[in-house]
Amino acid sequence: MRRFTKKVILGALLAVIWAAQAPALVIGTFNIEYFNVSGKKAYSQEDCSYLARLIKESDVDLLALQEIEGDATMRFFVTKFLPGWAYSGNDTGGRQDLYFLWRKDSVRILDGPVVYGANGSFRFEGKSYRLHDRPPMVGLFLDIEGDRRFHMVNVHLKSQSTRGKDDQDRAKRYNDFKRGAQIDGINGIVGSLKGPVFILGDYNVDDPKGTNFPLLSLPKGSYSYDDRKSRLDYIGYLGIEKSDSWRLFEVETSIPARSTKRSQSPDHDMVLLDLNWDGSPSSKKDINDVEKREQIVYVTETGKKYHSKGCSYLKGKGEPLSLDKAKSLGYSPCSRCNPPK
Repeated sequence: MRRFTKKVILGALLAVIWAAQAPALVIGTFNIEYFNVSGKKAYSQEDCSYLARLIKESDVDLLALQEIEGDATMRFFVTKFLPGWAYSGNDTGGRQDLYFLWRKDSVRILDGPVVYGANGSFRFEGKSYRLHDRPPMVGLFLDIEGDRRFHMVNVHLKSQSTRGKDDQDRAKRYNDFKRGAQIDGINGIVGSLKGPVFILGDYNVDDPKGTNFPLLSLPKGSYSYDDRKSRLDYIGYLGIEKSDSWRLFEVETSIPARSTKRSQSPDHDMVLLDLNWDGSPSSKKDINDVEKREQIVYVTETGKKYHSKGCSYLKGKGEPLSLDKAKSLGYSPCSRCNPPK
């Protein structure tokens, strides 16, 4: 009995120590491979349920998603299979849109997402070409428990494939030049953002070059794209010191019912980062600065009005949004608290 009691006490102490050291936030990237719920190669309800279970069991708080087929797909997926989660992204009408997906009890979106470089172009061998087929997307988020705000930059870079091209040498030069221009553009975006920034997504090569920020990758022998034994998915960071306690890991996401011996579906795994905020200052002052500079207002899940901080209609609740974002979502000003217009 005494030995058993000692084990219980030791276990409890270890649990307390682990909890005190537990990372404050889990972020990650996930290319779901042409994720849609109707039409060609649609994901069935069973497939969606399988993915939702993997996402919840991974303990991730915030994901950058690639290859999503628009708002309708995300609305169905989140409403039916991920209650308590929220999403926002760039619905282009195509099949490879970028989105953010987050747990509402862990993370709030403060501003955005904002798409960068949608109309950008570059010149190659005398001709002008579109810079981003899938433009980078930036959101400003708040880790509620950790009380830290941070930017997420969601990226999906140019594939290096030259398959089907008659002039293979020119195709390779084009790919290299376009990728370099895309990296330069992303470096510019990241350099313009203040505070901690995480740059994550499908970089589409095993060893990305040219970034002005460090990249975290899976160790050798681990692959985020198993079909070709490649590490295409990375998480970059800037404006924050990397802690020894940070942990990068993958979650296998292939759905047995959709996969074969030759190919997995989805073809990318989730790449996640368990992190803490050691050495990073509290967000309280930053959020106050943002409220002054960007005119932050507050909304509720069920209301159609936006409010000033402290409005009685909020009843101590309310999601912070930039004024521009609230207007774009169709919210109108509260008549009681007279928020900025």
